[in-house]
Formats: sequence, C-alpha cells, structure tokens
Amino acid sequence: MIDINLAQNPKLGFYTVGEKVFYSKPMALVESTKTGEFPIWNFNNDVFSKMQWSQEPATPLRELYRLRAQQLRDRYDYIRIEFSGGGDSAMALYSFVTNGIHIDEVTFRYPKAGEKNATDDPFNYKPENTLSEFRYAAKPALDWLATHAPKTKIVMHDYTENMVNAEYDESWVFKSKDYFQPGHAFKHDPLGLKAHKELADTGKSICVLYGVDKPKLCIKDKKWYLYFMDVMANHSVGTVNEYSNINIEYFYWSPDLPDLIHKQACIIMNWFNLPANQHAQYLCRWPNYSYTQRTAYEHLAKPLIYPDYDPTTFQTSKPSNSFYNEMDHWFYTNYKDSPQYQIWQAGLNLLVNTIDPKFFNYEMEKPVGFVGFLSPFYELGDANFVDSGINIHNRF
Repeated sequence: MIDINLAQNPKLGFYTVGEKVFYSKPMALVESTKTGEFPIWNFNNDVFSKMQWSQEPATPLRELYRLRAQQLRDRYDYIRIEFSGGGDSAMALYSFVTNGIHIDEVTFRYPKAGEKNATDDPFNYKPENTLSEFRYAAKPALDWLATHAPKTKIVMHDYTENMVNAEYDESWVFKSKDYFQPGHAFKHDPLGLKAHKELADTGKSICVLYGVDKPKLCIKDKKWYLYFMDVMANHSVGTVNEYSNINIEYFYWSPDLPDLIHKQACIIMNWFNLPANQHAQYLCRWPNYSYTQRTAYEHLAKPLIYPDYDPTTFQTSKPSNSFYNEMDHWFYTNYKDSPQYQIWQAGLNLLVNTIDPKFFNYEMEKPVGFVGFLSPFYELGDANFVDSGINIHNRF
C-alpha cells in the first residue's frame, strides 16, 4: 500500500464517524461500514451557522473579489492557482491581476504524453473532448496573463508521467476524496511536479488555490436556500506528506470571507426573483435530480457572478460520474492494455468491496461514484413567483 498523508485542513470539510474524524471520504465510509455509524460531514458549520443569510452584504461583489485576493496575498509567501480555463478559476485569477495583486504561479495540468487520439474540435462539447479546453479556453487566458502579469510564472504540468512511471497499487484511491477517474489523484497532487516539491523544501508558506465553487442554491417550501455539497468541496487532493507549509485554499467557498459566497448567492437569487426570470426558477427546485437543469443553472449563474469572464469561452459538458469520468477518455483509449489501467480498475474494486453499497451512486445497477453529503440549508429569502393556477404538479 502506498503511503498516504492527507492534509488535516478543516476549512475544506471533514467527516466524523462516531468519535473519529476523517479528512478522507473513502476512509470515513470504510469506518462507517465497519461500525454501522453513519458519517456526518462538517463544512465550516461553526462559521456559516452564525451568518445572517437573509441580509445581503452591502459590499460590492468586485470589491469582495479584491478583498479575497488581498487576504490570501497577505497570508502566504507563494500563491499558485490551479487553472483550468473555466469560469471559476478564471475569475479567481482575474481578481488578482485586475487589482494589481501579484500571483506567483499559474499551473495548468495537461496529459500531453497521453493525448494521442484525443479529439481537438471546437464544436465538440462532449466531456470526452475536455483536452480541447487547453487550446480554446486556457491558452488564450494564459497568453493574456503573460502580457498583463509578466512576473507570474506559467507552468504546464504533464501529469501522464506521474501516472505511468510512479510506483503505486490499488490503494491509490485513498489519495482522492470523491473523484476516482484514473487521472484525478495524480493531476491534483500538490507535490506531483518536481519544481513544486523543491519549492516546498524552501519552507515558504505555499497556497495551492482552487476556484471552488459557484453557489449551490435551491428552492424549498417557497424559500431560497444556500447549501454546500461535499462532492465540490472534495475536489482537491490533500497529499502533502510531511510538508506543513502547504495549504489548499478555495477562493469562493471559504469561511475566511463568507460575505463573498453570500453576495454571490444573493445576486443569483435576486436575478431569479425578477418577474421576467421567474419562469426559470424550476432550475433550482428541490430536490433536483436533473443533470440538464443543474447544468443550465450554472450557465445562467456564471455571467451574473463572474463579470470578467467571457461566458462564450469554450467549455465541454460536465462528466456524468466519478468512476468512469469521460474527461479521461484519453486514458481509456490509449492505456487500456497497460498495467496502470489494471491498477485503476483494482482501485475501484477495492472501494466497492470494502464500502457499504448504500454509499454508492448507481447507473444500470453499476457503482459509478459515492453519494453526496450536504451541509445545513441556509435560508436566504422568499422565492417570489406568480402561480398561474394551471400547473398540475406540486409547487416546490
């Protein structure tokens, strides 16, 4: 079994099973399977439960972005943004650059050695075409960055080498929290690049910054609520080993400036409450099992809360599940006969064989990922809408 030392960072969320605390979701579910005690997910409940969510922050959104960027700059010697080219990481980056706040490094992760047979089509929005986001989304932004912030280091990390050459076994799945496609645990390893390990050896305080995430909003009983879901909060990989000077931060979902996510949520709620837009409130109804509706909500929300991001930027659809994520189409295509492919499948089998079936999502009776855990629901305000009187379905 590989040595796994996950960061003990409560700001990213944690699980309790009985009296035990876990920063790894798989390990928490293994423990729950053994003891029969149901896991509880805590995502900064102590901070968010004290917020006055019904009162919109007076501070303008752009100023909150600036404050968050400056807050991080004041706290760390070195800040590295994990950049994808999408709206979340792009707006985080722009919050630094447009306010003249130095960002030390921007890293884009790309499996260059494994891209053979990967599609490269600007009109193909399927998640199997995710690698095209580099050319059509990330590269234009990085070119802009090179011009407007020439002191920022731009790094391209080909993480294929980490997957193909590293020694590991099926226990690699415990490096991840919620994403078990072949590349995730290696793509997001904070020490997966030699230069990043060398920087950690200097002892500088390092921030690994992710653009997590857009607000999760819903309507229940004619009220708007904000909530958090562990699947998004579990995006990063906290394998920092012996290094105590590396800290993962989420730009938006942070208890250090809760007014930011609060302001975003209010802007989105206010837009949906406008008489002209109330017809779209069905996208936020609870419960919402529709992948299409959740995607549509995100497309509507981005231009409302990311004013510097071009919503026409190329972006493929979100993948459908965690185990067989279409984003790693390049791996399934080019490495299906490799030992790494067998180790990946053995890791999935390890999870399925050691964790209670009730903790999995299923497609066609096949496990495809873990169920999500939710935070408390924080009430924002009333959902204003006009009832036509002819809707045969129950109101949400």
